[in-house]
Amino acid sequence: MLSDYIISINRFLMGGFLSKHHHLTAVHDATCGPIKGVGYEQEDGSVVEGFLGIPYAEPPIGALRFKKPVAHRKWTEPLDCVRFGPRSPQNDELLGQFVNTVGKSEEHCLSLNVFTPKWESNEWPDGFPVMVFIHGGGFAVHSSSNYGCASIARNLCTKDVVVVTINYRLGVLGFFTTGDEVCRGNLGLWDQTAALEWVQENIQSFRGDPDNVTIFGQSAGGASVDLLCLSPHSRGLFNRAIPMAGNGECDFAMRTSEQQAQLSREFARYLGWEGDDNDSEDLLQFIDQQPLYKIEMGINPKRGFKHSQAGSLYFVPNFDGDFFPKPLNQLRKEAPKMQIMTGTTKYEGLFFIALGALSKNPEGIKKFMGRIFKECDYGERADDVLQMVYDFYFKGVHPKDHEKNMHQIVKFIGDYSINYGTYRLANIMTDLQHDVYFYQFDYHNSAGFGVFRWLLPFLGSTHCTEMRYVLGKGIISKFRPNDNDKKMLHVMTTYFTNFAKYGNPNGENQETGEWQKHDSAHPFRHFKIDLDDSEMVEDYQERRAELWDKLRALNVSRAQM
Repeated sequence: MLSDYIISINRFLMGGFLSKHHHLTAVHDATCGPIKGVGYEQEDGSVVEGFLGIPYAEPPIGALRFKKPVAHRKWTEPLDCVRFGPRSPQNDELLGQFVNTVGKSEEHCLSLNVFTPKWESNEWPDGFPVMVFIHGGGFAVHSSSNYGCASIARNLCTKDVVVVTINYRLGVLGFFTTGDEVCRGNLGLWDQTAALEWVQENIQSFRGDPDNVTIFGQSAGGASVDLLCLSPHSRGLFNRAIPMAGNGECDFAMRTSEQQAQLSREFARYLGWEGDDNDSEDLLQFIDQQPLYKIEMGINPKRGFKHSQAGSLYFVPNFDGDFFPKPLNQLRKEAPKMQIMTGTTKYEGLFFIALGALSKNPEGIKKFMGRIFKECDYGERADDVLQMVYDFYFKGVHPKDHEKNMHQIVKFIGDYSINYGTYRLANIMTDLQHDVYFYQFDYHNSAGFGVFRWLLPFLGSTHCTEMRYVLGKGIISKFRPNDNDKKMLHVMTTYFTNFAKYGNPNGENQETGEWQKHDSAHPFRHFKIDLDDSEMVEDYQERRAELWDKLRALNVSRAQM
């Protein structure tokens, strides 16, 4: 019953956030059911309403575990939605233990949050444009609670948009697969799709326009955004997309069904499964019977667990023949034309160095390359490919030139994980006649890295640092903006909300604004975003993508998707 639901969910919530600037709202009669939220009072006296922890799907447990989500039933009694819903089960990393403010629950993890202006606008008589944010975290960690509430209201909603942030199943629960009809996987993507269906059905009662929806996300969230653009099950549920520092062209974002099923079997063997490799029913039954703590995953692996697949992530989307019924390149050609804004930071690889999972010397990186450029992907040429890449980044660099070596390591890690895929996405989608706005975020505040400052070989904009200037909240450290930060925050939120409102980051009717649409005849041309000299420039990531074009042509496994 509803009362039981409210009681049980509150057991998983920790802390509150009501202050003199936040107050409880009156009961809101939404199409999903009567609901009560919180009001965020702005400096000018206006109010943005927040409704947190709204369940959009039935609890994915029991008969619904390892199944596609089922839309949540409508409720009749007022539901208190004043705190974030719990996270999908996950292993908290060392730093994660300090930044996660809500508990975990498999039963109640499928929830979303709505932040909406409590005023009328003559410009948007059909409702405010809607921005739906999908969080990152390697498909394994984090939740919407990591990305803000009052800060979203203050920095985005005040520019006349409704913002929705969502939770979805992660790790084994979201991306385990048997590689066949027993469990095709991609449940996290089906969850995201269910959340977008909820938006279509209910956002109008929260002053949003279901016919003007932009999805945006960063890292694994950016990859999710791009993959949602491809699937026929999801691509009609929104109008525009902003995949940031991650997309379906990045190697981390997708495996073949066979590859991901092999990893799933290897994980089951690690946990003690002794069944036949061809017995998918037994495999799923074994995983389903494991205690939750045994299948919770983090960014770093379970101690002693190693897998045979390229890349450092574990449970990720796969080409399943269901959510993706055709090869991805074919789905790209069939996807409806839309506006896309995509880009990276200047030094994406810095973040991964700070995590401590990668070597900080060229020889250690060469060993890492050996795990990437494997025979299963490159056949007999794997060793030659490895040497070609190593020479490209490190040939002529003296072993004792620590500063230069660190820059090259950062470039390699960034190119491999994020930069090249983003370059490809911008150019492919432009060739397919989508309107693409391609950027590189260069700005950084040297005082804004927190403890990460002492883990970095040098300072610069890196993975996640752009998020504080979009959502107004720090992801890798607390965000205490100085005057320059506040200026950049205004610049970025203006670009992002302009794009959501008009399909153009320059604003309404500014087709020839300073940020020009991408032209694949100039594949490295992009918009550099910095505090004082944002401009169109020619050499995205020093044109290193030319090497990765050659590598992609040699990769035999990507051709299967």
